Amino acid sequence: MLTFEKVFSVFESFLAENGIYEIVQTTHGHTILEWDSRSQEWISVKLCATPKELAETLLDNLTGYLEYKATLGRRDLTYEDMAQVNAQRQEYIEKLR
Repeated sequence: MLTFEKVFSVFESFLAENGIYEIVQTTHGHTILEWDSRSQEWISVKLCATPKELAETLLDNLTGYLEYKATLGRRDLTYEDMAQVNAQRQEYIEKLR
């Protein structure tokens, strides 16, 4: 069974490495705050009422982060890049089970 605690455990290293996401608990669920590169303004805010929503949102954020890391925003993704990102993404999916 997927719980918020399990999601946090699986994504702990990603959240620590990335540093632009902050997750706060509210009365309506957990809210993901995405900060700009200077941590002065929110870029986006997403309410996740269930562990599944939280996991899916973090998985999407992770994918974008891995794609950026592969290219540093300097080129298009290659098939090799995409395969590597998909493999890393799959590792997170397996840990969530």
